[in-house]
Amino acid sequence: MKPFSNIRISLLRAGHTSSNARAFGSPSPSRGKRWLVGVVAVLVGIALSSMVMPSAYAGAPDSTHPDASTVARARAAFLKYMSSRHPHVRSSARPRPASGGVTSTPSINWSGYADAETGSDTVSSVSGHWVIPAVQCPGGPYKYQDAFIAQWVGIDGFSDGTVEQLGSATQCFEGVTYYYVWYEMFPAGTVEEGPLECINDNIDCPQPGDHITASVTVTPGGGTNNYTLSLTDSTNPLESFSVTSSCDPATCLDSSAEWIVERPAFDLPFGFQILPLVDYTRTNFQNGEVTSGGKTTPIEGFKGGTVNDMPMSDDSDSYWLSCVGQTTPGPQLLLTSDSSSCPVVPPVRGTFSATWDSAF
Repeated sequence: MKPFSNIRISLLRAGHTSSNARAFGSPSPSRGKRWLVGVVAVLVGIALSSMVMPSAYAGAPDSTHPDASTVARARAAFLKYMSSRHPHVRSSARPRPASGGVTSTPSINWSGYADAETGSDTVSSVSGHWVIPAVQCPGGPYKYQDAFIAQWVGIDGFSDGTVEQLGSATQCFEGVTYYYVWYEMFPAGTVEEGPLECINDNIDCPQPGDHITASVTVTPGGGTNNYTLSLTDSTNPLESFSVTSSCDPATCLDSSAEWIVERPAFDLPFGFQILPLVDYTRTNFQNGEVTSGGKTTPIEGFKGGTVNDMPMSDDSDSYWLSCVGQTTPGPQLLLTSDSSSCPVVPPVRGTFSATWDSAF
């Protein structure tokens, strides 16, 4: 796995008027927002649409209560994309000016904060709280386009190829919205948790407004490190879970802690494809804490290395998709060439917001 690979599949963009202007169209009267429409381009002369948009097909069900086979296909797509995704993929967009001891580190698939070790200490725990946001899936001719948001806390992935993480996620699949709780522990793929009614029938699943608290804790033991990944849904306790696993400390380096909004960047034979970021408007991480070198601090109090503000750019590094600390979506595309757009905003007592600006 090459988390910082620069091989990308480009997206061509053109203006378009859609019945769902907030997601994949032209200006919305309520938001005054200009959107771009992406279509999958051809890489080395090979058309990829059948690979990267498997849910766009004629005759897809138009129901908020899909049958079991549709639910199974949605969840298979979710697990495929999440399990094969890259860790942090750096953007070449110009970093924002540093502020309050916080460094700007643009990404094309992550938005949020990462505390990265630069010395001999390692991260032994990370935790945070958030509320699952409501989303607006693509509409009109883009109704069957997959779109995602994964919101999580975790260890590693910022500067290495392993991840030990858990959180919530939302998927738009064939006109239906699916909500998940999940975890991933290297080297295994993503595992969905929750009651069987949710997993099999999309019933009694997590919902917008659910309060989520999640943590990853590392304890050394007998030549290996033991990990406890715990998630509590205080609104719907049936979604809560806790799992344990282990990893060789030479493999799982525990070199960073993260609080992230993500759009999956999944592997293809000759690079990777980045999925659209679903319209989540705005979300917050609260009480984000990290333990490093035996000291527990809020995100901004980390002293073992760099505190990284991570705005998310589009795959061409031209404009921002998600900004940290932004209170409301902007009236137009936020260009990465504009040094005043998406400024660094340090967390306050481990709390910060992330705001959606465009899909891809």
